[in-house]
Parts: sequence; C-alpha cells; structure tokens
Amino acid sequence: MIGIVISDTFLITGVWSDADNDPTLHNVKQIDYTEPINDIIHKEGELSSVLGIALRRVSEAIPYSGQDIAVAISDEFLYHDSVETEIDLAREDYWDYVSWIEKKKNRPPYQKMSIFGQIYLPDEINIHTVSCPTTLIRTIKLSVAELGGNPYWMGPSSSVVIDAGYVSDAGMVIKKKNQYRFYMVKNCRFDHGIIAFTSGQPKIISSTESDEYTLGSFKLIQSDIDDIPIYSPDKLGRQALSCWERSDLRKMDPFEDVKLSSNISDSTNHYESNILTSLALGASSRHSFNFFDEEKISDFLFTEVFSEDKDIEREPFSLPQTPITKEKRVRKSDPITGGEMVWLLFALIVIMGLFFAMNYIKFRESINKPLFSGDDNYVIKKIDPVNLNERAQGTVDYDINMHLQSREISSVISKLFNSTELKMYNNLTITGTFISLEYMSGLNPDIEHIVGLETTSYSVESAGSDSTMFLWYYSFDFPELNKTEGMTSGFGKDEFLTMIDTTVNDYTLKFFDQFYKTNRIYEPVLIWVRGVEDIKTTGNILTHSGPTVLFRKFVLFNEVDKPDPRAGFYVSFLDI
Repeated sequence: MIGIVISDTFLITGVWSDADNDPTLHNVKQIDYTEPINDIIHKEGELSSVLGIALRRVSEAIPYSGQDIAVAISDEFLYHDSVETEIDLAREDYWDYVSWIEKKKNRPPYQKMSIFGQIYLPDEINIHTVSCPTTLIRTIKLSVAELGGNPYWMGPSSSVVIDAGYVSDAGMVIKKKNQYRFYMVKNCRFDHGIIAFTSGQPKIISSTESDEYTLGSFKLIQSDIDDIPIYSPDKLGRQALSCWERSDLRKMDPFEDVKLSSNISDSTNHYESNILTSLALGASSRHSFNFFDEEKISDFLFTEVFSEDKDIEREPFSLPQTPITKEKRVRKSDPITGGEMVWLLFALIVIMGLFFAMNYIKFRESINKPLFSGDDNYVIKKIDPVNLNERAQGTVDYDINMHLQSREISSVISKLFNSTELKMYNNLTITGTFISLEYMSGLNPDIEHIVGLETTSYSVESAGSDSTMFLWYYSFDFPELNKTEGMTSGFGKDEFLTMIDTTVNDYTLKFFDQFYKTNRIYEPVLIWVRGVEDIKTTGNILTHSGPTVLFRKFVLFNEVDKPDPRAGFYVSFLDI
C-alpha cells in the first residue's frame, strides 16, 4: 500500500507491505513543489501543473501501478465544523442543513467545496463536517488513476490520528506560532478550537465546547472532568512541553513501531512523517470518512476498529500436524418404534392444544368476554391520567422538561414575531439548547432586550456596498426552564391539526417514526410553512397548544434580497 501526505509546499510518499499484519516500510520520498499550492488550491489548471507534476515525479521512485493509495490532506486546506444532533431529524435533514450552511457562505463560483460528514456511534452527539476544495480532490484522484493507482482513501491529517483507533477518546494538537489548534473526539463527540498560553496559563481562543470542559479534558486545569490522551505529531520545544506537562501528552516519533526494510536515506519533515506513520499503522483509512467517495454523512464505530484489531492479532492459519489415530467405532442408535412414534405425536398434539387454549382464554378476556365468568358486565381498565401540574412540583423528568422547553420556544417565537420583521431575517434557529439568528437592519434591532437574554456571541457588519444597512449576528444560550405556570389548558393533537388545516394556507406535513421514552410514546412531525402571515399564524397556534403538543425546534430560512421566508416547526405529539 502507498501513503501520500499533502502539505502546502511539499508531499511525502511512502510504500509499505502488511505481511502477517506487521507493516514494513520499504521506501519514503519527499518531493518539493515548484510553488506553494495554498494560493492556487481552487485553480485546477495551475494546481495540476504543480501538484500533479509532484505526484508524477514521486511515482518514478515509488510506482503507483496496482497499489491502493491512501492520501492525508493538511488541515490548513480544510474547514472543520460540527452540527448538533436532534432526535427528531433524519440524515436527509442534517444533510440539507449542512448544505444550506455551505451555500450561505456565498463563495465565488470557482471556489466550489465538497462536504463530508461523520457521526461517531453509538451516541451520535454531533456531526463532524469537513469542507474540502473540489479541485484538490479531483486533481489528486485523476493523477493517481492516470498513474495506475487505485484511489483507496483520502481524508484530513487530523482524522488520520484521532480516528486511528489507538484509543476511543483522543485529541491532537498542532502548534502554530504561539497557539495550538486542537481536534478531539470524546464520548462520541467531535470538538475543535484554538488554545494559547499566557505566562504558562492556558487560555481558550475558540472552542466548540465550554472552556472548562475543553481545558479539563486536556488536564490543563484542576477538574473532575475525565482527561484524554493528546497526540502531538509535530516537534515541541522545551517551553511548549512545559505548558503541557500536566496533560497526557504523547509525542509521536516518525516511523516508530514500523519495521524498516532499509535505512531511510532521504530527510523528511517531522510532522508529515508522523502522519504517514499513522496511515500505515492506524485504521483511519478503513473506517474514517473518505473524500474519494460521494459526499455524504458516514458512520464511525470504534468497536469495529477494536474488533478488527482483535482479528488482526489472531495467529495465521496453518494445517495442524496431528498423529494418526485409530477410528473409534460408534454404536448406531436404534430406530424409533411405531409405539414410541404414536406417543410422541400424542404429546405434541397435547402441547399444541394447551397453547391454543391459553391464547383463546386470554383473547376472550381482552374483549371483555371471559370464558369462566358468569358475569356479563363489561370491565374497562384505564390508567390514571398524568397530572403534569403535580409532577412539575417535584423532580423535573423528561416529559416535564420537553413541555417546559416547548413553552419557552413558543414564548421566544412570539416575542420575535411581534417585534421584528420576518422578511429581514437571513436565518433564525431556536432549539432546546441555543438560539441563533442573522438579521438585517439599518438600526440596532436590540434583539437581546426583546428576548430578555444575555448574548453568548454578537457581531455586526456592513451589508455590501450599502453602508446604511447592517447584518446583525446573535447567539444565545437557551433560557432556564421555569415550571410555575399551569400546564393543562390548550389545544390537543387533533385540535392542533384542525387549526393548522383551516387557518394556514401554504404548508406541508412530514411525519417521522414514533419513539418510546419514559413510558410515553412520542410522534414527531415537521411542519413546513411558507409566507409571513402563515408562519405567524402557525406560531400563534403553537403558543396556545396544550401539554400534549410539544414544540421542539424552529428554523427559518430566507434571503433578504429575495424575501421568501420558509419556516420549519418541529413538533412532537405526546400520547398520554
């Protein structure tokens, strides 16, 4: 097998064999480009003349013909992100949402990106998404195929390490000047960000998780949070090592744990050599998402990697050398006589008769006509109804939490609908964990006072050449749940659907499979509504819905320059 590591100024290629499941590295070559490729990554002609030529040059020393080719791409060419999962959404909905986010970035037409997603099973906490320049994928795939190789796998350098299967929870750091970019997988969740050190003290520059959780996971602060091992493919100086001395930092050395068929004569870069080593030793090329495949959301299950390792460790098959022994004579059993066969058939008939009789008795009882009762009265047993008000006075359980979240989402929707214009939103998302929106206005819309919450992030920028209009970006944490109000009044499922059908003009319904939780059956449904008035009407109906109609999530899509608002109301019906 051949591994290729692509960086900005050079590439490293190695070839290894995997006889007896023990990788042996035979040759490694590093080829410098004629110019850096970062500035020409979207220009297919120029990229082919630089990267394509480098791939051909290295194939002269390490022929590709008939070989599987695994490629690791530097993370500086890629855009990592994560999308939180929701129990009501299908994979198609996630893919539509990820594609919509990429479309809203308004990249120039020549900067086309290919999107790939990966979910870590079994918990499915979030989706790790990566955007890669399409021209880079196409150039590498065509060049490898032209040279006779089989495009087997391609993915991020960071995934080569954290998805290698060394451990289920792992992190990786890359030093850039005085900062460290990190990628980690912990408890089936992907996170990334940047850490810096000031006078030896860690500071989070950016992170997709909370500062305390991130620093605690890396053991940079005193915390009860479980820490994870951190792999460092790059060289770290004495000062850098002192910053990470409390962490479980695992420095990687090139070609460690790999047999060498001969001495590696060429000098190679430390970081890329470690990525090449992980390609040879790890399981990422067999299990992590693959840029050579079609764009999709893939599954990653660590137990498959571990079970694969167990299979690899099995001894090779060989024919056993056993002494010849005399064949033992086995006495044949006597055939069943006719009398024995009659008794067997009789026993079988009795067993089957008892089985049908018991089921018939149960059936008669289920239809209120018991077989052995002289009383002709019907008996109806009904479970006592759940009093949500009484349950809300005690410990909040899953049902109460969902109802309280539903009320809070309805409250936020009502405030925004009454105080802002829907046509001025580019997007609006409200879930049980966060609120985010993008709003265009010439004046400060004062969203934080409308919803009565403190912002977690806030920014504003000029909208194109028109300096009188601005784009306002807001993010909020979901408000704390308040359970003091009554929970018994409002529309039920049938009334709710009737109100939607009679008062909303342009809408579609999409039902999902029911699911069972905490002794309750939930029936998820997605309601797509078009038009300002219909969206407001639907929101008003949900505001007046009862405890069996749970408002789970709200999304609004629109383009201010071409206003056509389309909203998705994610609702679950609770069968009590």
